[in-house]
Amino acid sequence: MDRELEELIKAYDAAREARGISDHQRLVSKYESLLDNVLERRPGLDRNSLHRAIQVAHRKWIIAHRKPDDPPKL
Repeated sequence: MDRELEELIKAYDAAREARGISDHQRLVSKYESLLDNVLERRPGLDRNSLHRAIQVAHRKWIIAHRKPDDPPKL
């Protein structure tokens, strides 16, 4: 996975999982700052499209990082 994409996904995940208003606001600001950095380097990208792509990639990232269920006990 591209380092930049992974950084965006992790920042998005941290913002979603934040506990407390101040933490949430700080982490959302970090995520939005990362989005702005990407958009500056790639002027053809639309902010909403990029955000939606991050949401989809985040879902896939979560699924890929799930631990398999413990095997049933006999």
